Amino acid sequence: MSNKRARIDDSQIEGKLQKDLFTVESLTRLEKAYKESKPYLHCKIDQLCDNDLLLRVRKEILSSLHFTLKETDIYKVNQTGDLANLDGLPETELKQLSSLFELRNALYSQDFRNFISHVTGCGPLSGSKMDMSINSYQTGCHLLNHDDVIGTRRVSYILYLTDPENPWKPEDGGALELYPVIEKGIPASEPTVTIPPQWNQFVMFTVQPGHSFHSVEEVIGTGNRLSISGWFHIPQEGEIGYKELSNEGEAKSSLEQLQEDSSDNFTKYPVEEEETVGLTEDVLTELAEWINPHYLDLKMIHKLSETFLDESAVQCKKFLNETLLEKLERITQQYDEEDKLATGKDGIAPHGTGIREGWVVQGPPHRSRFMISTGKDELFQYLATKFESEAFRQWLNAIVQIMPVGYRGQIRRFRPGHDYTLATTNTRGQGVLDVTFCHVNKPEFWEDGDIGGYECYMAAHDGEEDPATYKVADEDGELLSLAAGKNELSIVLRDQGVMRFIKYVSAKAPGSRWDAAYEYDLPENFEEEEEE
Repeated sequence: MSNKRARIDDSQIEGKLQKDLFTVESLTRLEKAYKESKPYLHCKIDQLCDNDLLLRVRKEILSSLHFTLKETDIYKVNQTGDLANLDGLPETELKQLSSLFELRNALYSQDFRNFISHVTGCGPLSGSKMDMSINSYQTGCHLLNHDDVIGTRRVSYILYLTDPENPWKPEDGGALELYPVIEKGIPASEPTVTIPPQWNQFVMFTVQPGHSFHSVEEVIGTGNRLSISGWFHIPQEGEIGYKELSNEGEAKSSLEQLQEDSSDNFTKYPVEEEETVGLTEDVLTELAEWINPHYLDLKMIHKLSETFLDESAVQCKKFLNETLLEKLERITQQYDEEDKLATGKDGIAPHGTGIREGWVVQGPPHRSRFMISTGKDELFQYLATKFESEAFRQWLNAIVQIMPVGYRGQIRRFRPGHDYTLATTNTRGQGVLDVTFCHVNKPEFWEDGDIGGYECYMAAHDGEEDPATYKVADEDGELLSLAAGKNELSIVLRDQGVMRFIKYVSAKAPGSRWDAAYEYDLPENFEEEEEE
């Protein structure tokens, strides 16, 4: 085969992208690699741009652009605005970003879009809809599992601008992780492909609903994982290849999927409300086996009830009695030490860490990832039976003044560098009672939330914002935030439409977050009774 160029007019990309990228040989090789790639269609180009141009671009970015730290349940990243808006800058400002402007126009030129279409076989791409920004992932930054399915996106891409003089090391984190699917729409709990950042490297993949699940590993080194990332979109109205889209059957965004609450799989209490006995001496004796006696004093219960009725939430510090707490501290510390998660040192534990008899990883990761106790671990099984007991039901009723009619819950472990839950919305049509017992070692490290692990309640997406993202944490959406603590119980009435999540636990955390997370079903008419 000759080494002549493919039919691409390179007038717009001459001197900006690597010269040999568009030869027939190169195109054939990339197209083959793309078609054969796993776990879904993607490819990596080790050197995309002219090196001198990219050096100038990096210099302009670091000297002239402002980054904003954005953090939600799904990511923590420093980001610029949309680079599609460069055209609107005053001439003096645009001169400071002339190389970046040049590169942006090259990436969205007809020439390069033809190249992308040829390699991926994705069909025509829009030249009018530019969609790109610059992301700076520094220590602690991350992006959790999602599939990029939003609107008219066709191809996702990342161009890395890491420091060329200090090559990025895989142990610094920040790798792009690609996940296979168990079935369409359900990603596996662990990735099968990881792509560490590299100077001038270009990675792209076709946005495939229910398949293109990926994440960005937490950055744990001190370097700056700088990148330009964005999407090529399908042709817009008036462009060649435009087809009017129907909303019917349109794939849902990650946010829209997450807003759907799980089914009402509550276990009903066998004892009807009218047959319950209240906080009798026998009930209090049973509760004293595991609960701090301070919280069994009737005056304290009355005080807790007043707080809850006023605020719809209450916290109990030092909740377990000393005997049970000592056992819990011993076993949680032991497991963290065995799994090398008790130090908070540099490095991310490999996927699969913590799997042992009685503990498995629960996903799918586009909704959550954590470990759950399967009931074979005696101490944790004991805790589960206590939170599901009739006696604890009576104690809850005395505080919230509503008798739960059912429950569902799990004993969970959130491992540093791996685990989280993404925000889900209560869509049941009525409130639900969240009761969460949380335990961490070295609680002073968790107080400010910097290493994650906190539980956050927030106002639901209002339907008018981009369905790709949640409100940033410091905006008005946050209703309640509970830092991970040692031996603490929280009771929260979560209304219809309220979202909640457990923030990703950073690899810097000095151990796991352990919890017993239960939801209690309430009578259908309890809100009407409250109003009366």
